[in-house]
Amino acid sequence: QPFFARSLAGHDVDFVDDIADVPRDAEIVSVFIHSRVGTEFFRRHPKVKLVASRSSASDHLDLKAAGRRGVVLARVPDYGAATVAEHTFALILGVTRRLRHCLDSRNRGRGATARLRGLELRGKTLGVVGTGRVGSMVISIGRAFGMECVAFDKKPDAGLAAALGFRYVPLDKLLRSSDIVTLHVPLDPRTRHLLSAKRLARGKPGFILINTARGALVDIDALLAGLQSGRVGGVGLDVLEDDSVFRNDASRIIGEQIVQKIHAMSTPGGDPLRREKRLRELEGIMRNRQLLAHENVFFTPHVGFNSVEAIERINLGTVQNIRDFLGGGLRPEAVVAP
Repeated sequence: QPFFARSLAGHDVDFVDDIADVPRDAEIVSVFIHSRVGTEFFRRHPKVKLVASRSSASDHLDLKAAGRRGVVLARVPDYGAATVAEHTFALILGVTRRLRHCLDSRNRGRGATARLRGLELRGKTLGVVGTGRVGSMVISIGRAFGMECVAFDKKPDAGLAAALGFRYVPLDKLLRSSDIVTLHVPLDPRTRHLLSAKRLARGKPGFILINTARGALVDIDALLAGLQSGRVGGVGLDVLEDDSVFRNDASRIIGEQIVQKIHAMSTPGGDPLRREKRLRELEGIMRNRQLLAHENVFFTPHVGFNSVEAIERINLGTVQNIRDFLGGGLRPEAVVAP
């Protein structure tokens, strides 16, 4: 907060804990990915001219609603490729070296047991879905581990493949041949549930899935079924479709949410559509709880972006976007919607 106050000296700068607390007369608003910005927000804030997101992702911003209102949406296009790529390998090692079991106090002194026996990465095939800034850096790290790397991208880059020493293959072939699959694509209507039940069923038996991108890229019901059947041998997650469980103590907040939803559903009367919505939310909460409790799931609370260096770049990039906007022109790569 002091950084933003100093960097935007001469302007009235307020800091709020929730998007609902943004003053009605705000003209520029900076949000993170947990804040949904759309028609209702613009209705309540008629003076907003710029929404500057402290992220490279933009799926929490309603582009059509912003377009109707003439609001500019901005992002920080590149701040954490190295940070997220390194965290991807933290998750890979967490799963392959069975760190969830190793950290369990009940397993102390049992280092030679099969339950704690890990896998080597050297010689394994790493399948990378999306070869943008993060994905290409993951490939570089994978090659340093001695892994064979294959990739899928809707826009293959032959020069990048030659430089880093990997092959582009169709997604289904990637799933069939990879020991570890890691996701590095944005979330949009085309990629939602990219890994469906059918796709997961095509995976190499016992393959490991890593997701540091967006939770909704994977069908959670299909993922649970894959874990239970053994088709999916392990999962490393930094994201869920509903990340609210990561913003507080996971077990406590899930328990509270369940109680609240059941109470709301058992209250007589009310809108049937709202009751149906609450039921879907409750089902989602229970699926998250079941997923995170699985012994072959190693998870972190959406911290893949959170390094000292990346946060500094986020802050600097966000302030630059605001200053550029005030000065009359944003960098093209920072504009989500004009």
